[in-house]
Order: sequence, then C-alpha cells, then structure tokens
Amino acid sequence: MSDAAETESTRKTGRSAYRKVWWLRFCLPVIALAVWGYFATTAVSAYRLANEGEVVSGVVTEVERYGRTHTNTVRFTTVDGRQIETTIAPETCELKEPGAAIRIRYLASDPYNNAQDTCDQARNELSIGAALGALALTALSVQAWRLWRRHRGSGQLPPEYRI
Repeated sequence: MSDAAETESTRKTGRSAYRKVWWLRFCLPVIALAVWGYFATTAVSAYRLANEGEVVSGVVTEVERYGRTHTNTVRFTTVDGRQIETTIAPETCELKEPGAAIRIRYLASDPYNNAQDTCDQARNELSIGAALGALALTALSVQAWRLWRRHRGSGQLPPEYRI
C-alpha cells in the first residue's frame, strides 16, 4: 500500500519537473537571443565610440552624488557647432566640480546618449554583463533541451508531454 503512494508521489514530482523543462526549453532560447542582441548592440556602440568618437573640451555644469557613484552634467560644443548638455557617469575618473574643464568623447551621430569622459576607456560596461548573462542563458537552454531529449528518448515522458 505504501509503495503505491510513493509511486504516485514520485509520478507527480516527475510531472512537475517535466513541466518546468517543457516551458524552459522554449523560453530560455528566446531570452538568450534577446540578451545576445543587447550584448551585440552595446559592444558595437563601444567599438564605434573608440574608433569614430570625436574628442572636444567641455565644462562641468552640475555634479550629482549618489553614495559611491556620481554623475556629471556637462556642456560642450560638437565639431559641427551644436551646443550639447548631457549627463555622463565617469567610471575611473575623479569627481570634477562645477565649472571644471573636461575632455569629452562622443559619437557625432548621437552626442546626447554616447558621450563619456576621455579618461575612461571607450567601452560599455553593460556589454560585459550582457555577454556573461547570454552565455549562462545559452548554457541553460542547451541543458533544458538535452534533458528533454534524454527523457523523451528513454520513454519516461508522460503522454501529455510528447512532441
């Protein structure tokens, strides 16, 4: 009698595991592709900033401090004569006070969103995190499909989960 109860309990637990693998095998690859796309976008942006970026002088107009991090609002004139005021978040540079001179690297195509202090490397730190996240999601996706194929090949899948 107790063997039958354990078998039923085991069967329910097994079905719960199959449900998890069932949806993971479809959702994880889609999420991984989105993260790989984000990584590609940020990596290309950092590459373009390093190779095509214009360097000009600017002035710090405002400083905002958030605990250990800070942002500088800077005003600069682009090479084509436009006045731009945007916010940058220096990664490795020292905090500059309002009125201080600063060298700015920016993309001529979008100086508002692609500007940074020249003492920082032309990089996008988010691209490193996106790459690691994409690798982890890809590994999980592959594992979910491997699990599914292994259980499908062994005939252990419940009838309602067959492809």
